[in-house]
Amino acid sequence: MKIELFHTIALILVMIMHNQTMAQSQTVQAINWKVAVELPALTGQAKALGLAGPVAGVHHQVLVVAGGANFPDKMPWLGGTKKYYNDIYVFEKEAKGNTIKPYPKLFHLSNPVAYGASCSTPSGIICAGGENDKGITNQVLLIQWDTATKNIAVKNLPDLPIAVTNAAITSINNKVYVGGGEMADGVSNQFFSLDLNHPAAGWQQLPPLPKPISHAVMVMQSSGEHQYIYLIGGRKKNSNGISDLYDSVYQYDLKSSQWQQKQSLPYALSAGTGMATRAGNILLFGGDKGETFHKTEQLLAAIAAEKGEAKKQELIQQKANLQSAHPGFSKEVLQYNAHADTWKKLGTIPFEVPVTTTAVNWADGVLIPSGEIKAGVRTPQLLLGKFIHK
Repeated sequence: MKIELFHTIALILVMIMHNQTMAQSQTVQAINWKVAVELPALTGQAKALGLAGPVAGVHHQVLVVAGGANFPDKMPWLGGTKKYYNDIYVFEKEAKGNTIKPYPKLFHLSNPVAYGASCSTPSGIICAGGENDKGITNQVLLIQWDTATKNIAVKNLPDLPIAVTNAAITSINNKVYVGGGEMADGVSNQFFSLDLNHPAAGWQQLPPLPKPISHAVMVMQSSGEHQYIYLIGGRKKNSNGISDLYDSVYQYDLKSSQWQQKQSLPYALSAGTGMATRAGNILLFGGDKGETFHKTEQLLAAIAAEKGEAKKQELIQQKANLQSAHPGFSKEVLQYNAHADTWKKLGTIPFEVPVTTTAVNWADGVLIPSGEIKAGVRTPQLLLGKFIHK
């Protein structure tokens, strides 16, 4: 009896050690970074300017980058006007190696859109909400790649119940979840889901987010047998024009439909990108810590309140100087362990790291396409990170 008990305990210990070893072997230990490719230049451009807020995702093993916005003429603090785009770029994986190349044909959306919440699903790439020069929209698009005809199809899905831009999104099992985002009159705390297997049923209302949030990262990750949605960082613009910057992390239990606060980020972070990886981990790439952003908002509030014209012009020049000297965004990669509820710094990215874009899974690594690298400045680069496991 004692021998059987000893064997049972020993077997359990071996299984536990095996599972721990497997988890460690699947954990990302480092990332090798390179510029995979650049967005092709549009007609009349010597070089692509890059796009903030593009739709980005993978369908049938091609990367799709669509829409987005930039300042083609001059910076916004010099009077530049933001331009929104409807172009759709497709990138294919090279036959050999881990490189990608742009497909020679350019496709188009029916209307320009930027800052929509985008994610990849088995059915195609979702773009929920967003904005263009006509304002914020509640439209939801499904972008699909046909491997046989090498063509793009864009379909309309049921509209979101509210119009939002810079919302958060994730998906699992062909079900899409969208939360938060900026509205015309504030920031949303609403949370919705859409079953792509039954789209006619429309968007379902879920328990609201713990607080109104925009520019957050939302990812799906499992902890044991349970599946959770994580809402990470973000910000909330207030009526006085000054934003609350968040370091908060919340976990939504798909089984109990409840939110729970988890270990906070090491610092406030918004507009970055992130993704789930194996072994119950989540990676965050860059993001805005908000120092320059916060100072800019304070100057905007002071400009609005100033009555004297000379002082107002002085403040406007201060804001222009501040934004012109923008240092760029965080280059740090943060790793969250969902089992241990802990954060650690995994490393840094040796390039200018974009915000307001979407990180996508690509060949045991990550692709971060285009985005904003400084105030008003976009990058045409697509960054490729190759994961190194223990």
